[in-house]
Amino acid sequence: MSDSNNTQEFDNKDLNTYAGIAEHYDTLMTDGYYDYDEIAKNLCDIVGERRNLMELGVGTGLVADNLLKENSDYQITGIDNTSAMIEQAKERLGDKMKYELQDVTNLDLDQKFEAAFSVGGCWYFIDNGEGNDLELCSHIDDIDISKQGLRKVVEHLEPGGVLALALQPVHTNYSKELTEELTYSQEIFKEDSGFTKHYAFTNSKGVIAEQFYRYLVIPESNAHDFFKEIDCKPIGLNSSRKFFVYQKN
Repeated sequence: MSDSNNTQEFDNKDLNTYAGIAEHYDTLMTDGYYDYDEIAKNLCDIVGERRNLMELGVGTGLVADNLLKENSDYQITGIDNTSAMIEQAKERLGDKMKYELQDVTNLDLDQKFEAAFSVGGCWYFIDNGEGNDLELCSHIDDIDISKQGLRKVVEHLEPGGVLALALQPVHTNYSKELTEELTYSQEIFKEDSGFTKHYAFTNSKGVIAEQFYRYLVIPESNAHDFFKEIDCKPIGLNSSRKFFVYQKN
């Protein structure tokens, strides 16, 4: 599959949830897409003695599951806007954590947290390699609404609380056989303010699940400036260069 640089128009109903691929999400994620043991160990180091945690984009609960294996004392609340994902998280973890089906841009919980984190959901940083600036990538493709969501998240942090955003490599087009019957592919359509990603799962009969997701990309310096506006200071990259951390003043 060749790289795609052209801007395309997509029907809004097809954008920005994982509803279309929820059934096959775990198959992809547990086939080496993420190293969940490494993610959990990094987050444990970042949160330190903090125990009351909020996951932004809990998905099917894979990160939370590994965190709780590292430390069963964590009290995790998982936020997601896709009900099919929440249901799978509940099947995986039951009452070991709390679940909130909410749009993070209107986040409204009657509690504050010592730490929040996002691995592949809501916000993360694109790692362009050492010596190059990072880019903040948002699942919310409107910059003002994305900032509104970050404000809501920070409002739910206690003073001194941290927000850890994972680093991901630059997105590229590729295809991978997951099982003898199932192949995953992704195609990137570059746009002025970010990109749209087409996720597809196929078998011998053709496409069986697909989803389009539009991402906003913000330069690192602009991201830091905005966090300062909402009373957060950049702490920086953790020692293994897997997360960028902010702290609420």
